[in-house]
Amino acid sequence: MIKMLRDKFNSMEDKVKKTMNYGFIFSFVVCMVSMALLISYELSANLELYYIGLSVFRLSLFFAVEFLICALAIDTIKKQIC
Repeated sequence: MIKMLRDKFNSMEDKVKKTMNYGFIFSFVVCMVSMALLISYELSANLELYYIGLSVFRLSLFFAVEFLICALAIDTIKKQIC
């Protein structure tokens, strides 16, 4: 299973890989924003900051998974069309 996924990633087109990498960078930046919110919660003990930080963290994980799945789907569709 892991070997199959590794082969799929190695055979992806460069444009799809580049878009996926930019998506991962974007989700990493969103994750850093959520970490900043959670650290500020620790300093101020404001419960709203905790919930906002947790929601933004879940959003960043969702973005990362979404970019991964969409990159695999787009690459598969492109290969089937051509």
